[in-house]
Amino acid sequence: MRVYCKCGERAIISRSTAVAEDCANLLCSCTDPECGHTFVSPLSYKHSLVHSKLTLEIGAATVPLVNGSRVSCGCGERAVITKTNRLSNDCADLYYICKNPACGHKFVMSLFYSHSLSPSSKTTDDLAVALVKALSPDRRKVLQQQMALF
Repeated sequence: MRVYCKCGERAIISRSTAVAEDCANLLCSCTDPECGHTFVSPLSYKHSLVHSKLTLEIGAATVPLVNGSRVSCGCGERAVITKTNRLSNDCADLYYICKNPACGHKFVMSLFYSHSLSPSSKTTDDLAVALVKALSPDRRKVLQQQMALF
């Protein structure tokens, strides 16, 4: 799973703390040594797309379990991300599927920015430049036109 810092660089998940069986707080650190930002990103179960086939047969739990940065289906098998839907720089929906073909559980979890533990060392100007660089050329052009209004 990919987690990004506010500066646009990837972050590393160094540890997780279980909040509930289907939710964990991920402690993240920016990979850019000039930034040094550490922050918390909660990962929580949102809803099922396809319910497990095993729940009727053996009464397996339908709620996924979070252990570190790994997510397991309620049947106990590992689940993998099939799609990431970035809703903003701070929020994404992660689509998972259980690796157990007999189960077939598909579900969505939400990953979002919660709070900083230590702020970025980068200046506001550095952060603004990083955000502009992350834009597509079309979006940059629109931003340039909007900035011309000031």
